[in-house]
Amino acid sequence: MSAAANITIRRASAGDIPALARVWHESWIESHGVLSFGIHPDIADFARRTAKLLPGCLIAEGEIGACGFTAWEGGELYLLFVLPVAYGTGLGEELLARAEAEMAAGGQSEIFLFCRAGNDRARRFYEKHGWRFSRLAASEEGSFIGYRENTMWRMEKSLDSR
Repeated sequence: MSAAANITIRRASAGDIPALARVWHESWIESHGVLSFGIHPDIADFARRTAKLLPGCLIAEGEIGACGFTAWEGGELYLLFVLPVAYGTGLGEELLARAEAEMAAGGQSEIFLFCRAGNDRARRFYEKHGWRFSRLAASEEGSFIGYRENTMWRMEKSLDSR
């Protein structure tokens, strides 16, 4: 996949749940696997968790099918995942910009996200796009094994300066 690949970004629907779960699963393993508690959720777990994301969810599709997505609720950017094959293509930047625009259109002026502490690649990505570190936050991560506490970086951005 290259930056010139024909990518379509659109609102996700219920029919996209299997593709969203696949992208989330594959991307999560790549970006969070080493930060996890040594237990990786299976793709069925991601599929179960995907349905609640649909009201604020965009899916990116290209030559290889679904290759990225983002989801938000209110002022929280909940997820942004891109398949490793699409790293460096600008897809993550496009998804982020589209999600921020949607959040602004929904009346949000101050937005935030939680990034797992230690996910340096993600933090650098967000900081490059105007997000700033706010504070450390405890967060419970839910999966098929239950909930475990982990440390998150709370990142914030003002949309008024866009």
